[in-house]
Amino acid sequence: MPFEELNAAQVRIEIAGISPPIWRRLIVPLSWNLHQLHLAIQAAFNWWNYHLHEFQIGGLRYGDLDIEDDGWSDLDPRLFDEREVRLADFSNETGTVFGYSYDFGDSWDHVVEIETKLALPVSPKHATCVAGARARPPKMSAEIPVMRISLG
Repeated sequence: MPFEELNAAQVRIEIAGISPPIWRRLIVPLSWNLHQLHLAIQAAFNWWNYHLHEFQIGGLRYGDLDIEDDGWSDLDPRLFDEREVRLADFSNETGTVFGYSYDFGDSWDHVVEIETKLALPVSPKHATCVAGARARPPKMSAEIPVMRISLG
């Protein structure tokens, strides 16, 4: 049997604390970093990427260091760059689990599990949602764009 190079990850994301569960299963490039995974999660759940987010892995926080004056950095300044961690960096053992939080006001916490790493015949270039259940909770009013019109 020829050597097959791992090039993809099968990832399951579930919104924590909701029953019955709301979840998605994605196939993503193994070369992706956490920022790219964040964008895939946003798309898979139809979040609008309007709010802050972070990953919690092994007691450490990873997020977007490019966001300035986020109001949260004063609470805990130990935020590491999500672009520095790739999915390939995680162990090849199945079942690696970590947290993902979106919208710190509404606290949408997710459980992310790297179910397995895959050797696909063609390396994926984007994420593909291959399974899931239920729509995410309705948009909060803060996510709905507001248009202001001046009448004079």
